[in-house]
Amino acid sequence: MPSDVDLLTVGESMLRFSVPSGRLLVDAPAFDVHVAGTESNVAVAVARMGFAARWLSRLPNNVLGRRIADTISGQGVDCSHVVWAEADRAGIYFLEFGASPRPTKVLYDRAPSAARNMDDTTFDLSLVGKARIIHLTGITVALSEGCSRLVQAVVDHAHALKIPIVFDVNYRALLWSHKQCRNQLAPLVTKVNTLIVSQRDLGPIFESSGDVVTAMRELQRTFGVPRVAITTGNEGAAGLEDGQTVLVRGYPVEMIDRIGAGDSFAAGVITGLLEGSFAKGLQYGVAMSALQLTTEGDLFRLSRADVLELMASEGGAQLIR
Repeated sequence: MPSDVDLLTVGESMLRFSVPSGRLLVDAPAFDVHVAGTESNVAVAVARMGFAARWLSRLPNNVLGRRIADTISGQGVDCSHVVWAEADRAGIYFLEFGASPRPTKVLYDRAPSAARNMDDTTFDLSLVGKARIIHLTGITVALSEGCSRLVQAVVDHAHALKIPIVFDVNYRALLWSHKQCRNQLAPLVTKVNTLIVSQRDLGPIFESSGDVVTAMRELQRTFGVPRVAITTGNEGAAGLEDGQTVLVRGYPVEMIDRIGAGDSFAAGVITGLLEGSFAKGLQYGVAMSALQLTTEGDLFRLSRADVLELMASEGGAQLIR
């Protein structure tokens, strides 16, 4: 079946109400409003890098749902297969930025959202066969039993058709425990081609110990996943493919907004895979993540030229061994 998009992803997008820096939720007089959702963030970033991306979701057929879809499609993502619900609502969350020693705080108001009512019957799964790469996350699995069945169905279809799957664990403590996450993701990961996980979640979820290279090899042995990418915070990222380790240094960043950086990294990895190079994808990912930290909002709105310019600078050099 011929591909008509480079990337297909599915998940929930919400509206983010964030307090201006230095203000508290308890007495904020106003909010900045952004469209926010891991999978749609990735789709937008991949589109900004010059590839065709399609996003599947379920949204309320009202002004808030339309705002979400219009924002995402306005960045070049195909939203034509979004399912519109007449009775459900849009998920929202509130964000209060921290400043050391006060932490950043998130308050979700996402149940019962239209997206949480997705299941394996919501979409025409023949769409899976029309993409070059599938992107999924643990967030969607954690939303509901129906969403978990949807992810399983997409994974099974893609695996049967030999379409590569990029799976980002993207752990959210407010959705499930580390043990629940491992138990539900373990059967899926065995069918995944590229696994993305943050260094901080390695031990709690996968019971990995030691350095990131050892952890990546343990994940490969346990789940048989061909490629593993690990984000290592300010240090950058590490990857493992065909026994070869790739380490990419991070960039000095003056952070404006921390939300969406991990999604930009995932989009960079996907971009590299679409171009035939996992190592280049790690470089893209680290650069895109750094750039995302310098802008407000969840969506990556910079250009491919911006990414290439940063990669050409002295920072972010890779080490292959």
